[in-house]
Amino acid sequence: MSIDSAPDDKDIITNPFYAVSFASHIFRKHIEGPKEDWVLLNAHLIKELSAKVWLSELLDVLSQSRATYDGHDAINPTIVINVSDRLQGKHEPLVTREQWIQANTSLIDELGAEAWLWRMLETLETGGPVAE
Repeated sequence: MSIDSAPDDKDIITNPFYAVSFASHIFRKHIEGPKEDWVLLNAHLIKELSAKVWLSELLDVLSQSRATYDGHDAINPTIVINVSDRLQGKHEPLVTREQWIQANTSLIDELGAEAWLWRMLETLETGGPVAE
């Protein structure tokens, strides 16, 4: 990877793959919905619930089976995107859930919820960046 194409550290921090293995249902392909509406709704939920609670629920959505997740369906990014197959498969997390949530709570404060949500959707869609 050249310096010019090196990922921004914020893109790496945003990737939930580093904290959890994704459940298999996350990778089912479907017609994508309107991202703008999802971002606006979830920016509102982040403000209403707190970033820490929202991020914890996001990790639950991504890592738990549909049968065991009992939270907000609106948080599920697969409503509006197809998640890259690059993120599929069991792996050892590089950071704890708590570390990922703390880092991304700070990043949401820095970037704003909408900008962070757009960045996270892009990361999930493309599957990267991933640490090498």
